[in-house]
Amino acid sequence: MHDLNSRLPGRVALLMILMLAIFLAACQSGPKSYTSKNPEAVQLNERGMDMYEQGAYDKAVLNFDRALEIDPNNVAILFNKAQALDAMQRYDQAIESYDKAIAIDPGFSYAWSGKGLAYYNQEKYDKALECLDKAISIDGNNSSAYAIGGLVYVAQQKYDLAVAAYEKATRLDSQNAELWTRKAYAEMKSARYEDALRSADKAISLNKDSELAWGYKAKALHELRRYEEALVAFDKALGLDPDNPALWYSKGLTLETLKRDDEARKCYDKARALGYTF
Repeated sequence: MHDLNSRLPGRVALLMILMLAIFLAACQSGPKSYTSKNPEAVQLNERGMDMYEQGAYDKAVLNFDRALEIDPNNVAILFNKAQALDAMQRYDQAIESYDKAIAIDPGFSYAWSGKGLAYYNQEKYDKALECLDKAISIDGNNSSAYAIGGLVYVAQQKYDLAVAAYEKATRLDSQNAELWTRKAYAEMKSARYEDALRSADKAISLNKDSELAWGYKAKALHELRRYEEALVAFDKALGLDPDNPALWYSKGLTLETLKRDDEARKCYDKARALGYTF
């Protein structure tokens, strides 16, 4: 059976969300000693941060490099540069920048989790988990490390471990809709449909415009045989993402289960027209 789990956000889009979360967390929690005493370095770093948030990653790197010429041992700037390099898919260079930050401050938990994300990007999952374990050993409240661990475990199809990771991440960062959505996904893959429904509802309460959360809610309701409720949720999801073929297909399955064959056929036709094969 096809399912809408295949319609998760693209790897790059999702990683941008997670990297920005790590970036902001590090800026908020980093020791004050990381702030440069040189006003010019501070200005260049802030300019690089602005460029990063605008998606101008190459310009961000240029500003971070200029800041590092002035303050070469500033781990916060090294971390920021690594984030921008990761966003550009220059993973080896990102890891090199994380390593420089770690060499200066081995206790910088977010540098370890950022390095783990870069290894995840390279599909080097064992190395990623080693970095994430190190990050957590330094700071057990580093929610990003658990969130990235969830990504790794999903990639390895170790869904029970992914659920456990997302449970820890959402406990630490309970207002992050993306984490609740990812948790719902892992719970769906683990056939924990009641849990997936609760997680999807939580994600929706935080972001009512998340088509993925509505889709997971619909799918969970279908698996729980609450078909009419599932159809309402599918319509919500399709209202937000009408060109999502997996949603049309999944809605068709629910309609077919209800013996509403003509309506189901229209959904299947729509899914095919959008490129879905089944």
